[in-house]
Order: sequence, then structure tokens, then C-alpha cells
Amino acid sequence: MSCLLYKIRTFIYNFSPAKNQKMKRVLKRSSLRALTVIMLAVISVKGNSQELEFAVHADPVISWMGSNSSEYINEGARPGFNIGLSVLHYFDDHYAISSGISLISAGGRQSVTEIHRMIFNNIQPQVQPGDEIRYNLNYMNIPIGLRLKTDQIGYLTYFTDIGFDLRMLVKSTVDLPANQPPVDNENARKEVYGLNAGWHIHAGVEYDLNIDLTLFGGIGFDQDFFDITKDLKDVDQPEDRSGLRMLRIRMGLKF
Repeated sequence: MSCLLYKIRTFIYNFSPAKNQKMKRVLKRSSLRALTVIMLAVISVKGNSQELEFAVHADPVISWMGSNSSEYINEGARPGFNIGLSVLHYFDDHYAISSGISLISAGGRQSVTEIHRMIFNNIQPQVQPGDEIRYNLNYMNIPIGLRLKTDQIGYLTYFTDIGFDLRMLVKSTVDLPANQPPVDNENARKEVYGLNAGWHIHAGVEYDLNIDLTLFGGIGFDQDFFDITKDLKDVDQPEDRSGLRMLRIRMGLKF
């Protein structure tokens, strides 16, 4: 799987800069449109299938980055959000295939133990040991998982969801607050991979409103399989695997 992901990444980043920038602009414009079109389309599909359920969610997110190298130090978490549409296809009273699409805003804060040069479009700042690097990452996320739920007890139903996620980078920027002058919201396309994958586990409770609508809430944890940040050989960046980790507070409405 890692070999396949590497080939896909290589294919994407072999495009010329102009084509790559055009692709990102198209993704930014189309992501919100896709969510809107899908939400409108599923209303008619819902009327034709009793096995399908749809939900919209808006999740507060706390995210941070973890590295397998001692040269990178986690400096804390960042707030974010995850907004999207979920689709559940039930093949049994208690089991369903879950999928959907969402937009994730997340990131992390790291520092380095040695001088670290970063490559942006117009500048190549040196990060001093202990200085913070703040990553701001926006992804289009496509999950696929297995949903398990209990029988309804009164108005309540309990559920859990375990599965995998494919994440496509829409936008990435970096802040270097301790740099002189400070670097703010700098395009990080050259420092961050455009594609990643991970796993998730969520659990929560649904409350039946008795009007073909269900409120739900819960908590979840997500973690990447692969490296977010590139290890650029030209400037001797240390090799590591820095993955994104997210704690989600799930809130939504199922119909």
C-alpha cells in the first residue's frame, strides 16, 4: 500500500508548477460545490432506498503532529474543524458501510533540535533550535468504514465506526512566529505532501426526534499512516515521519 501511495504522490508532483497550482485552484473551487451537489442529490436517492441513511456533521477538532524522530518535538495542539456529509448503507439491522466526504481544517506545532532550513516559493528561512513551526492544513477527506449500532433503547441508539480515510490536500501554509521577520501564512506546497491516508475510530449516541430526523454526537480519534512533511535532501532536512493526529467531537443531524 505504501508503494502505491508513493507512486501516486510522485505522479502528482511531477506536474509542472503551473499545472500543480491550477489543480489546487480547481480543488478549492470544487470542494464546496461538491458538498452542495451531493447533499442535494442524496435527498432524491433517500426516497428510493430504505437501506441508505445520510447525515451532515460539523465537528470541532483538536489536532497535533507526532514524529518518529527525536529531532522533531511536538509543541502542542491546534484547533480546527471537520464539516461534511456521511452516507450509511445498511446491509443488516446493526451493520452498515459508512462513507462520505468532508473538509478538514487541522494542523500541528513542531520545533527542531538543530538548525532547519525550509523551502517556500520566495524565501528559504532558517528555523533555529527550539523555534516553533506551525502547520495549517486543509484536506478533502473521503472515509470508508464499518458502522455498528445497537437496538434503539427508548430514544437512544449507540454506535461505533471503524475505518480508513483518504485525504487530498487542498491548502497548506506554515507560520514561523519566532523568525525575523516573522513568517505568516506562507504557502507550504514544497514542504507538505498532497496526498495521505489514515485510520479512524469513532463512537457516539443518536437521539431519535420522532420526525424522521436524528440528532447524534460522539467522540473520535484519527491518525495518519504516512508522512505529512517532505524531507528535502537539497537542504539536508532530517528524515522522519510526521503524522497528523486528530481528536474529533462529532455533532450532526441524520435524515
